Amino acid sequence: MRLLVFNASPRGARSNSLAIIKHFLEGFEYSSREKPDIETVNLINERDDYAALREKLLVADRVVFAFPLYVDSMPGFLMEFFETLILLKGALSGKEFLFSIQCGFPETLNLRPLERYLVRLTGKFGAAYAGCICRGGMEGTRYMPADAPIFRKYRELGRIYAETGKLDPGILGEIANPEKLPRPVMLIASVLGRMGLMNGYWKKQLKKNGAYEKRHARPYDPTHLPR
Repeated sequence: MRLLVFNASPRGARSNSLAIIKHFLEGFEYSSREKPDIETVNLINERDDYAALREKLLVADRVVFAFPLYVDSMPGFLMEFFETLILLKGALSGKEFLFSIQCGFPETLNLRPLERYLVRLTGKFGAAYAGCICRGGMEGTRYMPADAPIFRKYRELGRIYAETGKLDPGILGEIANPEKLPRPVMLIASVLGRMGLMNGYWKKQLKKNGAYEKRHARPYDPTHLPR
C-alpha cells in the first residue's frame, strides 16, 4: 500500500504540520498489516515540478495533505497545486484523500469552514474523502516532546485508521477539543486585549519590520486613500 504525504506548510521540514502528521504516520505504520510504502513531500520545495508530483499521486493508494490554516484558507502554493489536479480529473477515482489541518488560534472552530471546503474539493476531483483531522492551538508544536498527550491521540488515530480505514470520531473529537473556548476564558481574553497585554508579539514584529507606524493603515478603504 502506497501512502503519499504532502506537507504543505510554508515552513517545510521545520513546520508544525509535519511534526503533527509524523505521529499519525507512526501509529499508522505500527498497525499496518504489511509495511506501507510512505513517502513525504515538502511541497514548498517542489513547486517547480508539479507534473512529477501528479505522477506520484497517480500511483499512490492514499494521499494525506497536512497544512496550516493560512489567511483564512490554505497556503497559496497548495491551492496552486490543487488547481493543476484538474488535469487528472477522472483518474483519481478510488484514491483516498485525507487532510490534517491545524492553526495557532486556540479554537478549532476556526478550521471548520476550510474543512467543509475540502469535502467539496475532494468530490470535484473524483477522489474518496477519508476525513479531516482538525486541531487549534498548535503553534510551537514542533518544540513539544514526543510523549505529549496530544501526540498520543494522533498516534492512536493513525493506528485505528490503519486497522479500519476510518478516522475514529471519538478521537477526532478529543483532538479538536476545545472547539470553542469557555465564556469565562473569553471574558478574560477580552479584558487583557483591551489592556494591550496580548499584542506584545505583534508589536515586536511590526517594529522589527519597520511597519509599526503603519499599523492602523487601511489601504483599501476609499476614505483613507492618499490625496
